[in-house]
Amino acid sequence: MGRDWLTGLGRSAGVALSLLVAVVPLAVQAGGTPHWVHYKWLTSNPTLPKKVVVLPIDIKTVEVTAGGVEEQVPDWSKEASQSVFKAVSAAIKQAGMREIAAPRFSGASAANFDEHLALYKLVVNTAGKIPWQHKAQRFDYGIGPGLRAVAEQTDADAAIMVYGRDYASTAGRKARAVAGNIPIVNIFTGPAPQLGHSFIRVGVVDLRTGDLLWMNSEYREGSTNLRDPDDAAKMVNAVFAWYPGIEKYRAAYVK
Repeated sequence: MGRDWLTGLGRSAGVALSLLVAVVPLAVQAGGTPHWVHYKWLTSNPTLPKKVVVLPIDIKTVEVTAGGVEEQVPDWSKEASQSVFKAVSAAIKQAGMREIAAPRFSGASAANFDEHLALYKLVVNTAGKIPWQHKAQRFDYGIGPGLRAVAEQTDADAAIMVYGRDYASTAGRKARAVAGNIPIVNIFTGPAPQLGHSFIRVGVVDLRTGDLLWMNSEYREGSTNLRDPDDAAKMVNAVFAWYPGIEKYRAAYVK
């Protein structure tokens, strides 16, 4: 299952499949690292991107009730996306890359970006669930060259693509969690429900070929709040702590 299978999907199929897997946290791959590196970077002297564009970040904040009903909160989602964007901008600068301003997407270009964001979600979720050693040795996934125009507009080498989810519990769900941890009381209330959790997935995509050059993710349970700039920075920095991590990746998977 390689890049041709993933990038050969039609738009409707890609979007549909991405919706099926978009909310599944990334599993840590078998081996010694959580990140993935494209096989092209495993050469003796790879050329890493110097100029990058951060494409619109998609963080959805979901509030979960005591009964487990989930509801997206648009204002919170916008706030979380902005916090993560600021954290990513700081992280890529720390990693030695220069950020180029992203173009404004509208009309056909916005539809094209949405399609490739859906494909990106599909690709990273698919890769995140693959335990196969041979795929880690020759990681070759991508989303196709459909964003080439962004490179032509910006002269950027690569794009940073980010999506994630931030699940927050209502006061009622938190109260039920407290009651569920009390002996005898939980006989009537049931077991304590899971409280909030958050995850983000970050990818570096070659804008001319669509190759997914590098990706990593971070998943946390508890009180992490991606609307909070400090929490967002902690998660993003944990992701980029492995960038580019070529030698560690080569040592773990390439024999």
